[in-house]
Amino acid sequence: MDLPPRRSALKEATWSAHMALDALVGSFGTAADYRRYLAGIAAFRLPVEAWLSKNSLPPAFSDWQPGLVRDELKADLVDLDTPEPPDGRPFSPPEGEGVVGLLYVLEGSSLGARLLAKRAEALGFSAEFGARHLFSQARNFSNWRAFSERMEIVRGYDARAAAHWANTAFDYARDAFESALNADHAVRRPD
Repeated sequence: MDLPPRRSALKEATWSAHMALDALVGSFGTAADYRRYLAGIAAFRLPVEAWLSKNSLPPAFSDWQPGLVRDELKADLVDLDTPEPPDGRPFSPPEGEGVVGLLYVLEGSSLGARLLAKRAEALGFSAEFGARHLFSQARNFSNWRAFSERMEIVRGYDARAAAHWANTAFDYARDAFESALNADHAVRRPD
């Protein structure tokens, strides 16, 4: 299947950063693995969503909102007795008009959420307990389609800036997951 031009270019420009993040997230086969995933995704999503809530989107997105999962994610952390990440790492995007690249990463995660929700469900987590954020994203696939359509018509689109913002988001996510993994190694939690 041929992808629209901007989406195709972003996919190509972010391929290695995306693969590095996917390898780090991996698959979770135990509740402890899932708690590490949850800590990592919270360390990524909460600061990015906080940044988004304070900044405007391009006019092409005036009738659309990103699929934010902050509340569901916080509830999942409470369910699994996992602390929220410290506030010391705010998200700082690069310069330029590339917010579309950040949205590409966030909205694209709904594709992966479908698979991750099944893995979480196999561990006993659900849309009502522990995996609310994943099920919310998986159910919101239409938002990805709506975003993809708008991405292709944004005026003044800067492909280089979008790729830079997307790669920055992937790198920020990777750092969040590495921090969660390192914190877990420092404080081994029994299942």
